[in-house]
Amino acid sequence: MNWIRSLTIKKKLTLFFLVFFCIPFLIIGVIWYNKSTQTIENSAVYYNTQWVRQLNKRLDEYFARIKLDTQTLPGDPRIQQFVKYDPSDAYSLYLLKQEISQEVYPKIAYGNNEFAGFYMYSLKGAVLGDQIADRLGVNFRDFNEQEESFKVIGIQKVGGVPVVMVQRGIFDNVTFSFAGAMIYAFSLERMLDMGDSRKLGDDDHIAIIDAANRQFLYHSDSAKWGEEVPSGWRDKLEETGGYFIDRTSEDHKMIVYHTSEATGMTLASEVPLNQLVGTLPNLRTITVIVGLVILALAFITFNKILLEVKRLVEVIHLSRIEHKDMELKQREARLQALQSQINPHFLYNSLEIINSYAVVAKIRPISQMTVMLAGMFRYSASDPQHLVPLREEIHHIRNYLRIQQERYELLRFQITVEDRYLDQVQLFRLILQPIVENVIIHAYENHGLHPGEVLVTGQPADGCFKLQVIDKGRGMAPDTMAKFNAAFDSEDVESAGKAIRQIGLWNVHSRLRLAFGSPYGLHILHSDEAGTCLEIRLPYHSTDEISA
Repeated sequence: MNWIRSLTIKKKLTLFFLVFFCIPFLIIGVIWYNKSTQTIENSAVYYNTQWVRQLNKRLDEYFARIKLDTQTLPGDPRIQQFVKYDPSDAYSLYLLKQEISQEVYPKIAYGNNEFAGFYMYSLKGAVLGDQIADRLGVNFRDFNEQEESFKVIGIQKVGGVPVVMVQRGIFDNVTFSFAGAMIYAFSLERMLDMGDSRKLGDDDHIAIIDAANRQFLYHSDSAKWGEEVPSGWRDKLEETGGYFIDRTSEDHKMIVYHTSEATGMTLASEVPLNQLVGTLPNLRTITVIVGLVILALAFITFNKILLEVKRLVEVIHLSRIEHKDMELKQREARLQALQSQINPHFLYNSLEIINSYAVVAKIRPISQMTVMLAGMFRYSASDPQHLVPLREEIHHIRNYLRIQQERYELLRFQITVEDRYLDQVQLFRLILQPIVENVIIHAYENHGLHPGEVLVTGQPADGCFKLQVIDKGRGMAPDTMAKFNAAFDSEDVESAGKAIRQIGLWNVHSRLRLAFGSPYGLHILHSDEAGTCLEIRLPYHSTDEISA
């Protein structure tokens, strides 16, 4: 540090300017750019994930509808007659085909705008719609060994249009053996209805990959039809959904994918990263240029600072006085901190002395109450932002209610939460106590009632853990309950709390909502003259999820 002392004032100020202004400016610019690109990437992942899942869900629902609509067709007497016919009886087979085309075919095509073709074959060699089969490029001999009742065969291109092939097996109603199959063809693009769901750009694509993650069954870039999936994709497509960055090509791409549970096929969205960030690199360059210009202007005006050295000397003198004053305030703060540490220990020690006197005097209620009160103080004095298992919160509220029973003779409580959930649920300290206090005051005392029954139950449901506090007191008016629930369900936590008078309830809800997000927090299930049931929704992870 001696070399710094040997520098002139001008050099010292120049060094200060570089270290505390120029370098932080560059660091903040780099951080801003990285954070911006990461935020854009996260947003793109979210919206593309929703889009891909929506398309996959649409396909699954469509296949489910097709399966339901065609469920009874194999049992149709004419279909059963067709698979039993000898192909050599050409005339009778021709009449039967005419009857099927006129009466059965309309049932399949009616209401299906995506319907592109249909044909049927039997193991005896009879074929219906052979011209359609030829147009679709289908060979019925490829399906003779298939014995599944309903199956999505795959996707083919017919006249430049992607077509989904679906097979419905036909079983003999006498022998119950596989006798033939009905093959349906549907336009994939109409099923996806991509024109209404999202406009694809010039460089982003949608693709459908087979169940083995080996081949593109469909790709919005027709040149990739039937091509093998890049080897770098295969290991990353093992999960049922997610995203990854493909850096194998010159243009890096973000791949968002989701696998259908119904068909096993994977639907993927490809978006080039340069398309996501758009003009952000140009903006970065402009920002750097503007920053350098500002730094140059600042450096020019920097010399003027030297003319005010005398004034700076006075400022430094004043800053030293303020520094001394700050040291005194820091010492005072440390003294107050020591006092705040001493007071809890003094309180705990005093309670221990009271307990000792109660034990010596053999006054068990006082001893128990003192021990519970000391435990409550220790629990309350701990870090309120630290998550604790539900077991500790239940133990705390049990002590609180036992102490209240000494005050209210008619107070009864019951806590029914299975032991296996007590360590799987995490929450903040002092979540239950304000709610139980609210029950004693507002459900009982404010209505002139002696505090009576308080029930606490909990179990997982709908992806979260629902803890319910139930009382048998007087409830609230329907409009009041509606106002509470509207505030609890609001996404704007800060403004919604202005309409709530019960500060304790709102503090509990806002802590949960701000920490865990929606749908966690409070919700009133019912409230009337017979009592109130308030539900606390908490994050829940089962033992299987934790081990996984």
